[in-house]
Amino acid sequence: MQEQKRVNPRTINMTTTMEVPIAKGTIEYIAGVNPVESWAPVLVEGMDDNGQREIAQKNLEIVKAAEQTKEYHEKLHDFMQETVKLFQAITRRDVDAMRPYTAGKKFNFILGMPRTGGTTVYNAVSSAYGWPWERLLLSMTHNSMPNAIFIQQNPFSEFDMGWRLPWNFNNALFELCQFLVYVNREAQDCENVFLKSSALSYGVKLLNFLFGKQAKYIVTVRHPGAITLTSGVEGEMTREKHMETMSMWGNLYSSIVRDCRPLGDITVVEYGENMTGYINNVFEKTRYGSRAEETSFFEFEDYDKEFYDSESVQKVFEYVKNSWKLFDLDFPIPDKCI
Repeated sequence: MQEQKRVNPRTINMTTTMEVPIAKGTIEYIAGVNPVESWAPVLVEGMDDNGQREIAQKNLEIVKAAEQTKEYHEKLHDFMQETVKLFQAITRRDVDAMRPYTAGKKFNFILGMPRTGGTTVYNAVSSAYGWPWERLLLSMTHNSMPNAIFIQQNPFSEFDMGWRLPWNFNNALFELCQFLVYVNREAQDCENVFLKSSALSYGVKLLNFLFGKQAKYIVTVRHPGAITLTSGVEGEMTREKHMETMSMWGNLYSSIVRDCRPLGDITVVEYGENMTGYINNVFEKTRYGSRAEETSFFEFEDYDKEFYDSESVQKVFEYVKNSWKLFDLDFPIPDKCI
């Protein structure tokens, strides 16, 4: 710590050295990873683990090759300089310095557990509002931004300090600054910005701080039994696996409103026909993108109904619903395992 000349006799000024992360998306962006190809693991139907590993290995080789060049390091230095300036502006509450990155924009966050249709909503609704997700990196706009460990290290615990820890706060904020710099360079003219992140379900108070009423939240929800059955867990589907999903389900959906009322608009979209209807309503409103196909959703029968009908699980459902009700917000509890 280096102490500087005092201006206010009741405070001290100091400079500190901190180590903050360069986001995966930033590294891939500077290295020149193809954004369209980066979406293949999410969009290509039937792609197996080997296919996903091949794409990951290809991107890694692109990054390694780029890191050997002077051009990569010059571009990275320029990007980081801009990010540091924005980070410092936010920490000193310099609204004017933040304005070029946020003015006139609506920041749409797709929250909710994995396997709840969040990617479907992200792709459809962002297309409807002119967000060019297909030419933007997956790692910058979808779940990897920011790194989940900086937001909530234990997704099962109500008492995890997560992003509130000083080091996690700095790391999460610095990664979100990289996202804003990226958006300002690659999608500057977009009035609606979209970011899908399950981890940020635990960080709405942080998003309130950064974006206030400019943030809009779309929360996707699905029956926890269906989440468990479609999660790709290997081996026998035991009650313990259902219990684990239920624990995270209750914690995540209550966390969204546990600390505060979201300042921006919030909409809960239930997986199934309601999700199809929501997407089509957005399409009718904007006349961009495309309608979601009307389809019937498979309803699971063997999902340990006895467990989900139990008093303890019903209390968790009730707790989540009442958490939202405190802020006059409605939260639908899925009654069908689809």
